[in-house]
Amino acid sequence: MNRRTLVLSGLVLSLAALVIAAPADKKEPAAFEAADVKVSVTGPIVHDNMAVFLILAKDHDKRDFLTLDQGIDQKLVSVTEQEREQVNTLLIENKSDRPLFLQEGDRIQGGKQDRIIVTSLVIPARSGKLPLPTFCCEAGRWTLGKEGRMFSNVENRVLAPQSIRAAAKASPGGSGQGAVWDRVAKDKKAAMEKLGSKNTNTTLNETLDSAEVKKLCEACDKMMKDLPAKHPDALGVAIAINGKVEEVDIYPNAALFARQFPRLVKSYAFQAALEKDSLKGKPAPAVKTEEVEKFMKGGKEQSRRFEGINAENRIRFRETAAALECVTAYKGEVVHRQWLNRAAVPTPSKK
Repeated sequence: MNRRTLVLSGLVLSLAALVIAAPADKKEPAAFEAADVKVSVTGPIVHDNMAVFLILAKDHDKRDFLTLDQGIDQKLVSVTEQEREQVNTLLIENKSDRPLFLQEGDRIQGGKQDRIIVTSLVIPARSGKLPLPTFCCEAGRWTLGKEGRMFSNVENRVLAPQSIRAAAKASPGGSGQGAVWDRVAKDKKAAMEKLGSKNTNTTLNETLDSAEVKKLCEACDKMMKDLPAKHPDALGVAIAINGKVEEVDIYPNAALFARQFPRLVKSYAFQAALEKDSLKGKPAPAVKTEEVEKFMKGGKEQSRRFEGINAENRIRFRETAAALECVTAYKGEVVHRQWLNRAAVPTPSKK
């Protein structure tokens, strides 16, 4: 595999690298400040029309995160409807002694509607009950299921696909529920027509938990699952479909990356299957590490905005011609850095 080293200004990986200069009045910070950091890009590892690159770095921070699926499995995390239910807000409690990392696109089922997590963020250890920003990925139902007000893990632990996460990204302030429902409906219809999965209700979980999609995920996992162990310096991944870089994700350390890597990559195996017919029987164009580097650098900044997710989590959105870059910081330290292909992110409607 080809491996390249690059220096990205503002690519934050260490504990103290990101400083949010939050003023006393708690308005949006003026800037995110970070030192230059060396990373390496290695790959590609090709699976059909999907190419995967690993992002490597020597400096990893030592925070020990619990993930949502782990926490629910171990009964250390509970997610419930509020007393007065709202589509875009649930209640979450982290009962563990570790900070809980929530990944944008985490799927849960139950309550009055199945949900996805809107944005990556961290819930502190022993948190008590806190509000959790969500989008509904199941239109129509507004009655309690068999688990009552509680939510549980889905059967197939893959993240929501890029199309649905991008629809959420394009709607600051939770205004894009309709866009998310629209993308869920389109992806379910496409999966039924191209993969043969059932489409008997409105929930995204029916499709991603189907036997047909699980088969795709298992084939991808068989090829990709050992990559984090073979590359202990890896803390990020870049993914290309049909010769086009779609997303880059970087985490604070190898341990968290290893937990999230299969869930993210398998969601792209689903996307790759839906988009394969556009190649018209031809092989996907090759993608080089230089293209990943160019995608991450992004070029001239076109816009940026800051949002406070809650008192301890903030996110910066930065647009370039190539990508929408999203940086989430918890207590002033980066927990997730992401680049999404701009073409995948719908333009939010103007109010």
